[in-house]
Amino acid sequence: MQTTEKLLREENISSSFHASPHFAFYRISSSGVPVYTNQTFLRMLGFNSFEEMMEAFNKEESFRENFSAHKYQEHFFKINNTEGVESKWRNKNGRAVYVNEYVQKGYESIDGSVYYDCIAEDVTEKKIVDELISDVIGRDYAIIKALPDVLFILSEDGKFTDFKAGNNSEFPISPSYIIGKKIWDIFPHSIAEQLQQMIKESYTSGVLKTYDFKMLNREAEKHYEARIVKSHKNEVLMLLRDVTNQKQNEIQILKIAEDLKQINDTKDKFVSIIAHDVRTPIIALIGYAEILADDIDDLQKSEIKEFASSIVEISKQTIGLLTNLLEWSRLQTGRIEFHPAPVNAYSISENTMSLLTSNAEQKNISLINNLEKETFVFADENMMQSIFNNLVTNAIKFTNRNGQITLSSSRFNDMVRFAVKDNGVGMNDKQKSMLFEINKSFTTPGTTNEKGSGLGMILCKDFIEKHGGEIWVESNSGKGSEFFFTIPAISKQNTIVSHKV
Repeated sequence: MQTTEKLLREENISSSFHASPHFAFYRISSSGVPVYTNQTFLRMLGFNSFEEMMEAFNKEESFRENFSAHKYQEHFFKINNTEGVESKWRNKNGRAVYVNEYVQKGYESIDGSVYYDCIAEDVTEKKIVDELISDVIGRDYAIIKALPDVLFILSEDGKFTDFKAGNNSEFPISPSYIIGKKIWDIFPHSIAEQLQQMIKESYTSGVLKTYDFKMLNREAEKHYEARIVKSHKNEVLMLLRDVTNQKQNEIQILKIAEDLKQINDTKDKFVSIIAHDVRTPIIALIGYAEILADDIDDLQKSEIKEFASSIVEISKQTIGLLTNLLEWSRLQTGRIEFHPAPVNAYSISENTMSLLTSNAEQKNISLINNLEKETFVFADENMMQSIFNNLVTNAIKFTNRNGQITLSSSRFNDMVRFAVKDNGVGMNDKQKSMLFEINKSFTTPGTTNEKGSGLGMILCKDFIEKHGGEIWVESNSGKGSEFFFTIPAISKQNTIVSHKV
């Protein structure tokens, strides 16, 4: 009997199966009793010999279930002996071993008994990896469903092959519509071109690529971020996220940062003016006053007159500076009153001419007012007065003796454009670029060494912009300057009506 069983085990068994290190081969009877195994099969189940395995087969029912005849009848015959069946086995120690089993052939012995030759591939590691991947995908998919994102899978040439969309996704095109199409069919050309380049780079290098772009979504412009990375041999993943709120927040943060910088620049400018531009003339006044107090009996009348004139001039300049400083500080802190109304710009400019005539006469400068007598604007009268005063004062400061300063205006649509022109020293491009910047601290002495803080130009800019206007300068070094600014216009007829109301 043992000889017969040995023959049954060994006859017709290919030497390739007998010695195969990769495939576990076994022969089993129709009743589920193993009659032969190769060494690979024994190692897979943790046995050193066929006899050791059969001892376990005879003693342990749990191990015997590996070779259940019912299992073969249910699985092998249903698949017509052509496909593998995945089974869960138990090894010598009772641990799970996953195998993919194939029926190689049926064999009928000389006594009519039927045996089956089977090949078993150990797929335990693959099974564990698949379960891990399934678990990861399941968890990731749950995360994706909770996020406002769309995850696309694309081929190397930019064709959409699959997607996962979050519940809150607001991508303007249905992901299911995109499948099978290429990025050129979905996105504008410029965006598609960039995405294709990112796909190519990520596919080649395996490095994550990020691309931000804007696109219309329900007639509103939206910002999107595409994160692209190689996934498998012929695929890349593209995670698409709506980052509109994030971009808006970034813009808001930048604005706040700029506002804070402006506040700091304003504070620094204010401190600088207090420390230098106000302190310096006061020290000069004290110096002249001390000379008069200590030496007046020894001074000539002409000297006393000269000192007195200097005191008057410095006092005027200091009062002008303090006035500007007060107005500017109130404007920066939001405490200045702004009451625009129909006003006559010609009358305001005439007040400036009268106020500054003596300053101009000291340098023999001609002041010419070419504004029409009925030039009406919608403006705050006090601010308009300050604008004219500062611009004409600045022109006098930088105009040589015997020079000329001209005021003019012209109508442009709903604005009046004013101009203050001088034939003084002018400015170069660098000086012009710093003129209205609070953080540039730009100021130079006048043609007769007049001092200044540069605050007047900044104050003019702030007042004009508060009216919705603009200020700019055209100037060349040595050829004079012409300052322009605009203020909302109003007709004389509307002015009369508003006064009647």
